[in-house]
Amino acid sequence: MRLKPGAKVFLAIVVLVLIGAGAYRLGWLNPVVKVVAPERKPAGKVEQGDFAFAKTAPSGGEVPKSGAKLDRPIRVAIVLWGGYAGGIMENGGFTPNRQCAFYKDHGIQVELVQIDDFAESRNAFRAGGDKGGVDMMWGTVDAYALEYQSLSELRPVTIMQYDWSRGGDAIAVASGINSAGDLRGKKISVAQATPSHFFLLYMLAQANLSTDAVTMVFTNSAIEAAQVFKAGKVDACVSWSPDVYIAAKDRPGAHILASTREATHLIADIFIARGDFVERYPTETVNFVSGWLEGVDAVHADPDRAAQLMQKSFTGITLEDSEGMLADVKLPDAAENREFFVLQGQPVISYDELYSAASRIWKKVGLVTELSRPEATRNVSFLDQATQEAKGTVVASAEEFKFVPPTQETKKQAPIVTKRMTVYFATGSSVLDDNAKSVLEQAAELAQTFGSTYIRVSGNTDSKGTRQLNMELSKKRAQSVVDHLVAKYHFPRDKFIVVGNGPDKPVAGNDSEEGRAKNRRTDFEVIPQEQ
Repeated sequence: MRLKPGAKVFLAIVVLVLIGAGAYRLGWLNPVVKVVAPERKPAGKVEQGDFAFAKTAPSGGEVPKSGAKLDRPIRVAIVLWGGYAGGIMENGGFTPNRQCAFYKDHGIQVELVQIDDFAESRNAFRAGGDKGGVDMMWGTVDAYALEYQSLSELRPVTIMQYDWSRGGDAIAVASGINSAGDLRGKKISVAQATPSHFFLLYMLAQANLSTDAVTMVFTNSAIEAAQVFKAGKVDACVSWSPDVYIAAKDRPGAHILASTREATHLIADIFIARGDFVERYPTETVNFVSGWLEGVDAVHADPDRAAQLMQKSFTGITLEDSEGMLADVKLPDAAENREFFVLQGQPVISYDELYSAASRIWKKVGLVTELSRPEATRNVSFLDQATQEAKGTVVASAEEFKFVPPTQETKKQAPIVTKRMTVYFATGSSVLDDNAKSVLEQAAELAQTFGSTYIRVSGNTDSKGTRQLNMELSKKRAQSVVDHLVAKYHFPRDKFIVVGNGPDKPVAGNDSEEGRAKNRRTDFEVIPQEQ
């Protein structure tokens, strides 16, 4: 029997539908994640030295003088994130009102505007609060260094820090990858020019891996980076909570290599204000900072109420989600803000140092054409005036985490990062000279950045001399390094594990002076605490 043309078309459609249904069931038609650059080598090589945080002088300045009075709420762009708990607590939610502490204690009204789309939030900032946009917006120090030039006509300034990421950003890896060094030769999905990208570059640098040692698969967003990894198309991904954790859970054999729960002082969230706003309304800016930090104190005093307020304010989240968001951040109080901006004390890592390092990194990989100076990107006079009573109450950030003496199992645990440094000692001596102490600033930065982890300090020697003497000397030298870090930077002593390897773990041959010099080193290994 011959089929009519219409019947042929109908039959063809039926066949295609059946084939499509079968393909779907077999997983052949899973959504395809768009990848911006499937296999791209970075434009420049980022190395350990690029993350050296040059020390800065104390910052401050006078609050601008102005007689203008704001007759509307301060409009602040935020996203779905736990770092805004302080402001939500002080404001009693998102909506401006006269029953909240912002108004009762500081005479201002605040409107928190949730804008999760990055481009939309920046457009709102460009528009400004008087024209339906916002006066202030969220950002991270590393990303601000990347976008500052594009916003420079608005004279934007950082006015305060509102959180550190503590688990919100993470690296998920396939089975067999157990350290940052194991990423060599691997494909890694990441959203370019984001905090995730910065986190990846930092981890590679600390493992002494140049950026051309890996292939970066750039995606449109951090969410897509996690999806690419979950689909098995790459060996690792850098993304944020909860997507990165879901991807690691759903891919067989995968796990989280490291997160900002270990790299505790790397991703700093800040508020950026328009220059015209802070100049016209300096009193309101001071009151905003003061009120927000009072809200942080209130969150610390009553985290359950803060979680409930967040759950009511953000749409589509449960109380459990809200509690988890709070657990993924560290909310710095007034004293910690003063330390971070060097209004008092000398932090191991400050705003200026982190910004400068990020600016160098982005330039090196070709994402910015010129460096911007950190002092031009901030105005902490408002913070200074708002936190005068906090002077002298700051606790060294190096002492934030508590440690118990490590177990034998922890002492032998494989590190997620190994940073090798040459710390010079006089022949046969374990006494640190001034040059060696200067070199150890990099070790202090590593220990501070990985604030919640143990640091295993391993002394190593070349093969000259007897093995027994070298074993004793290498351990004494490692102990001298730890004693210096504890004394100068106030790290808890139990944070460190002291090991003397002597000549047993060479990284080069001992048959040349060059090789022996490489073997006379101190290894700093990052060992996570058990969760």
